[in-house]
Amino acid sequence: MSIDNLINNVKNGENVKAQKDFDSLMAQKVTDALDAKKIELASTMQDRVAAKEEE
Repeated sequence: MSIDNLINNVKNGENVKAQKDFDSLMAQKVTDALDAKKIELASTMQDRVAAKEEE
C-alpha cells in the first residue's frame, strides 16, 4: 500500500479501498513508531545496567 494508491482511490471514488489503504498505512506508521520507541527504551535500560555495575 502506498500513499499514491490511497490518493488515487479517493479520487476515483473507491472509498472502501481508500479506507483499507489508509488503515494499512496508519498501522505501519504506528508499528514503526513503536519499534523506534522500543529501541530507545532498550538502549536506556542497557545504560542503566552498565551504570549500576560500575557502582
